[in-house]
Amino acid sequence: MLLFPIISLTSGCGKAEEPSTLPTEPESILPVVTHEVGAVYAIPQTSLDLTGEWRFTVDPGDFGAEETWYDLTFDDSDWEIVTVPHTWSVMDAHADYEGVAWYRKSFMLPGELRNAHLRLGFEAVFYKAIVWLNGDYLGEHEGGYTPFEFDISHVIDPDGENSLVVRVDNVRSPNRIPDDFFDWWHYGGIVRDVSIEATSSIYIERQRIVAVPQLTGWNEADNATITTNVFVINTSPEIFEGMLSTRVIEEEGGQSIEEAQHVPFKISPGERVEVEIQVLMTDPKLWHFDHPNLYRWVTSLESIEGELFHTQEDIFGIRLIELKEARFFLNGEPVRLVGMTRHADSPEYGLAEPVTIMAADYEDMKRLNMVLSRPVHYPQADFILDYCDRNGILLVPEIPAWQIQAGHLGNAEVRSIANQQLREMILKDVNHPSIWAWSVANEIDSNKGQGHQFVQELVDAAKELDPTRPVGFASYKLFDYQEQDATYLTDFVFMNEYAGSWHGTKGDLIEALELIHQLWPEKVVMISEYGLEAGWTTSGWMGSPEQYDSDEYYYIDPGTPPYSEKVYAQRSQLILDQLNVFRSKPYVVGAIFWTYQDYRSLNEFRMGIVDMDRNRTPVWDVIREQYAPILIDDVIFSNLADDRQGVVVSLHTRGPVDEDMPAYTLRQYYLHWAVTSPDGEMTHADGEISLPTLAPGDTWSEDIEWKSPGGDYVLKLSVFRPTGFSVLEQTYDSNGIRIP
Repeated sequence: MLLFPIISLTSGCGKAEEPSTLPTEPESILPVVTHEVGAVYAIPQTSLDLTGEWRFTVDPGDFGAEETWYDLTFDDSDWEIVTVPHTWSVMDAHADYEGVAWYRKSFMLPGELRNAHLRLGFEAVFYKAIVWLNGDYLGEHEGGYTPFEFDISHVIDPDGENSLVVRVDNVRSPNRIPDDFFDWWHYGGIVRDVSIEATSSIYIERQRIVAVPQLTGWNEADNATITTNVFVINTSPEIFEGMLSTRVIEEEGGQSIEEAQHVPFKISPGERVEVEIQVLMTDPKLWHFDHPNLYRWVTSLESIEGELFHTQEDIFGIRLIELKEARFFLNGEPVRLVGMTRHADSPEYGLAEPVTIMAADYEDMKRLNMVLSRPVHYPQADFILDYCDRNGILLVPEIPAWQIQAGHLGNAEVRSIANQQLREMILKDVNHPSIWAWSVANEIDSNKGQGHQFVQELVDAAKELDPTRPVGFASYKLFDYQEQDATYLTDFVFMNEYAGSWHGTKGDLIEALELIHQLWPEKVVMISEYGLEAGWTTSGWMGSPEQYDSDEYYYIDPGTPPYSEKVYAQRSQLILDQLNVFRSKPYVVGAIFWTYQDYRSLNEFRMGIVDMDRNRTPVWDVIREQYAPILIDDVIFSNLADDRQGVVVSLHTRGPVDEDMPAYTLRQYYLHWAVTSPDGEMTHADGEISLPTLAPGDTWSEDIEWKSPGGDYVLKLSVFRPTGFSVLEQTYDSNGIRIP
């Protein structure tokens, strides 16, 4: 693999773009000695973690600002001690509290950072944050799921104790996003990490990487063009002449693809420049949800003399997604995909969930064969995006513009906040290869003129920030208002559908899909939500429950407990019925179930595959089997000579692609088999068989033999993806009877 540089430089002020308020990724301390170059210092870059213990109190009367609770000398000794990330909504005393609360933390600055440029970064605070350092007002930020930062270089005390204070409010309002609609759980608090990023006064603000492969066949490319725009900021009082040195490294194994490229640049005091660097990579390894190959782009900012000032590293992948002829193409192959949503919510931590919770949930969803997700209605934590990059899940992130009515959509303040949150999300997350599209809203009044204006404005904003990805929004108006819906302004149909409950009869689904395809025959249709709420008949806005007691609805008797066999049976039947409808419509290229887990809900909605405590319901097995891209057709046992036993295992992949879902080519899958004692304590024989490349609709069979262990045993068959996640398992006893 080789890289051939094609370098161009845009200097001066670069593009007319506001300085980003986004924090850079945390970076490790580099082995660099601090030196002075004129008035500019080369500083070892580091990230000072400010998570952990903070002081906390609520302020229901909103007296804190007037009483200067942000003052350096304020006595907070009677405040509670909490651990940030934190939300007060999981505290018994404040579970339903809506209002203002305060956080305070004291810290010392390490001596080696005395001359560093310092940026205080918050990954997310819900909902509105006002921040002081040592009694000095730094600024404020609105929006509960996106990052923001402040320059604190001239405010911090390099020698003494520093006092950081954050006033937070989670008050619901029609002028906020999310607004005050009925069912958004308004978690309050510093819900994600806080840190100080220390760099030289000349530093890389961010870099934007676009990788475009030249395909030679399905999932094959002979080269790829990698274009990176590096944004450099000079906060020093001096003109700086320097060099950007770049490398591309394979993430797996850490092999550098080629020697560093060196691009000179010049930047004046207070200036921000954009440098574009382009390379041609030969024989790239493409990113795919089953083959999530990743690269790392490393840019080092150096002086002309070669002294290192700053390094920025970003992960990227090389893949091509095309929407054409009402089909979804990944790296040239038409595919149809499935997945689910997941709220950032757990009983103990709420929105301020730790990595252990996120990792466990996503591991389980991968076992449910998820390769596609609209994660939920708001930007996700960095860990989740990184997980999806590395483990293979295609994402459509979304801003929390949910259930906004026409009057609010026409509000200039609301539109401004929506644009801000969209910008912050895209600039932060744009390099993730797992992200294939953006969503600008969910279930708004998209059939009204204000909704059209809102969608058009945000679609335009998204494309200006990122012209490489499709843009859509999740519409719930596609049963009754197809011709009036703002979906015509987007690149694909994103459809929330609850046929058989909230959106009408079971049969209405087919009628709606056919009309949608008739209106927009070139557009793919992706089901952004489908599912069944346990108490939908008694939700209050559906009218009399008795009118839905028919075969045309997934009827649940009023008073039925949400965790009951009746609910599970109806939810499972809906999954089977609706997936069969989707499968029969080739233009329906994806389906996303709502939702993985039950979550805090003001209306106590219960729709999960698992409950809030992650206990599996019977729906778990239904989803897993229906989402598996390969199925076991038959396992035939036989007694062989010399006390040997064997089976013939027959499999088939779902397909053809126009007739089934999920459907895609399986490459490097494998079958693991094991003969064990009935209790699983002893393994008598086992093995692994590599499956050939299997296209949608292919069949495969193989003989497996082992020496009889004598007595009872069990045979376990498991199919695995190349990423190591199990697709399915089946277990048989020694008589060849399948064990449930």
